[in-house]
Amino acid sequence: AVVSTQSTGSQQKLMSVQIITNAAQSKLVRDKLTKWETTTSISQRQKDCVVDLATWSAMDEEIDLPSSDIISNNETQDQSSTINNAQEFYEWFHSVERGMESDQESEYRDYINSLKEHHGRCNSVLDGISKALEHLKLLGSQYRTVSLTTEALHDSCELLMQDQQDLEQLGTSIAQHLVYFTEHDRIGTKLNSSAISVMGEAFVPMLIKIDECVEFMKDHPDYKESAVYLAKYQQCLVRALTLLRSYIVNAIRSTSASALSALPGSGGAVPGDPAFAQLYSKFQSQGPRIKALMEQIEDRSEKNPEYLQVTQDCYTCYCYQRQALILPIINQELERLYKGHDKDYCTFIRTSCMALIRICEDEYSLYHCFFSRSDLILQGLLESLSSQLYDYFRPMIINQVQRFDLLADICSVLKNDIFDDHVNAKGECLEAFGHLALQMLEDAQERLSYRTQAYISSDVTNFLPSAGDLAYPSKLSEDLSNQYAMWYPTVRRSLICLSKLYRCTNRSVFESLAQECLAACIDSLKSATLSIVENSSLLDSQLFLIKHLLIIREQIAPFDVNFTVNEVSLDFTNLKIAATGLMTNKNRILSLSSNNALLEFLFQGAPQLTKKVLDSKKDVDINLKEACTDFITTAATMLSSPIHAFLATVETSTSSPTMEQCRNVVSETTQRISSKLPGIKKSMHLYLANPDTEAILFRPIRGQILAQFANLRKVLDPMEEEDKFIINCPSPEQLTLTLAYN
Repeated sequence: AVVSTQSTGSQQKLMSVQIITNAAQSKLVRDKLTKWETTTSISQRQKDCVVDLATWSAMDEEIDLPSSDIISNNETQDQSSTINNAQEFYEWFHSVERGMESDQESEYRDYINSLKEHHGRCNSVLDGISKALEHLKLLGSQYRTVSLTTEALHDSCELLMQDQQDLEQLGTSIAQHLVYFTEHDRIGTKLNSSAISVMGEAFVPMLIKIDECVEFMKDHPDYKESAVYLAKYQQCLVRALTLLRSYIVNAIRSTSASALSALPGSGGAVPGDPAFAQLYSKFQSQGPRIKALMEQIEDRSEKNPEYLQVTQDCYTCYCYQRQALILPIINQELERLYKGHDKDYCTFIRTSCMALIRICEDEYSLYHCFFSRSDLILQGLLESLSSQLYDYFRPMIINQVQRFDLLADICSVLKNDIFDDHVNAKGECLEAFGHLALQMLEDAQERLSYRTQAYISSDVTNFLPSAGDLAYPSKLSEDLSNQYAMWYPTVRRSLICLSKLYRCTNRSVFESLAQECLAACIDSLKSATLSIVENSSLLDSQLFLIKHLLIIREQIAPFDVNFTVNEVSLDFTNLKIAATGLMTNKNRILSLSSNNALLEFLFQGAPQLTKKVLDSKKDVDINLKEACTDFITTAATMLSSPIHAFLATVETSTSSPTMEQCRNVVSETTQRISSKLPGIKKSMHLYLANPDTEAILFRPIRGQILAQFANLRKVLDPMEEEDKFIINCPSPEQLTLTLAYN
């Protein structure tokens, strides 16, 4: 009981001690925090967290002590001694209290010692850090010194390397540029050597090198002695080109001489013979070698006048040699063809042109075996070869060919056979020959135009028909196998003339000549109509004109032209009126007023420019319409003239016609229709020979006759039915059947 009482008191005292201890620890912590705040800035929340942690740590440790250490100590003391009085209790309590304090403070002392130890270590670390910082500061200072020195050294090295590179580039540039100066001696030695060969492998590279050196000297005139070396290289270039030109010219001349020696003893050859073929084969064998050299010259001829001059010299030499070889042969061949085709002008022109076309094609191909580019000199060669034909052609069409149809055939050969089939299809190789052929065609067309006008004047306008030409309609009754023989001669000639002109002249020339020809043809038909009226009848003359106008319209329809011509003329009517006024007002010639007669003459007497459109096809239609109208009127009058005269009398008379008069008129008219209508139909069929055309032309005749009978029936309407029966006027149905065209 005593022990338990002591234990309970001890526990209460221990709790009091713990509370006191906790308060002391909290105060100690706060004091430490306050001291720490002076060196370290923390927030209030952080401060509260530190105090709370310290309180909880102390409470946990102290609460666990009675259950372990204190109890164990009490048990030990209980086991060692027994408290008998209060003094022993106080001593024991005091020892226990000291033990508890010692036990409680031992942890803190250990912690303090540990802190002191850590503090010492931290001071050592701080000392080490301070020394390290001093060493680092020294090292940084040394590093900066070394870095500055290194950068300076690096910059110096870079400058030296840049200087080295600049010097190397300068040396390389000087060496490269110096080559253009030092190359002269080597080139001069080669050109002056007697062993130099134009066909050697080193000649073309040497020529290229000379061009490069000349170009370099021209591009750098500021270099020292560049002008001197430019003159030297130009001399070398002239020397090299002279060697090259001499080689090419001598090769062409020797080839020409070899080809000439292969010709027959007479000095000529005919195209197609083996001897003539050698004129090309020998040149072709030399072509590739010369062409390889000419390509080097031609490529530079546009930039360098020296090369251009050498190129022109080679072209000229080649064309001269070819002309000397081919020209005599062409003249000989043209002479042979001209004599072999005497009076057959079309055949001569066709064969001559074909021979020249073959020669031009061969010369063009041979030229390009030597040279890569075409030149005007080549065109000059081909034109000179082709012009030999013109020397035969021009006198022939002026002095020998007088017929327009032959001229038309010649134009057709040149236009269709030569131009369309060959010149236009072959292009550049026949360009020179095309110029000659065009000139020949234009000359032939000009001559054709002149001869056509003369032909129209003599054979159409001034045509004098014979009795047989005007024997219509008996001429149409003849059994002729050729239908064109039944045409009037001027019509036949005009249409033949137009058909030939259409194939070989241009549009404007054809339209002009066609208008003139058709106008003359129509005038000749009108003149023939007057003669036929005298020999036959008016009806025959009108049908004659209709027939031939229909033929003309039918035959000119396929021509794809307008048949229109703009005719410009001067009208001097105002000049005549003004001159008359001037002579009338002589007293006002010197008048100073606005009524001066001389001024009026000058202003009013100027001739007027008039334009007139002539349409031949329209003229044909107008004349055809007039001829048809005249024929319809003539035929209708021939069939119904009694009724027409009777109706005219009735209109002028005041009395009514008698039944007998009406019966006589109807009887006479029906008899006329019965007797004359078959003849009219026969004549229409004989002239027109086309049922459709005949029916169209007869329809207005029937209409006029029906109209005359309709007017007559109006006159008969007031009469008695018995009188009408006696008059026996046919009804419209009867007349329609009677006038039907079968």
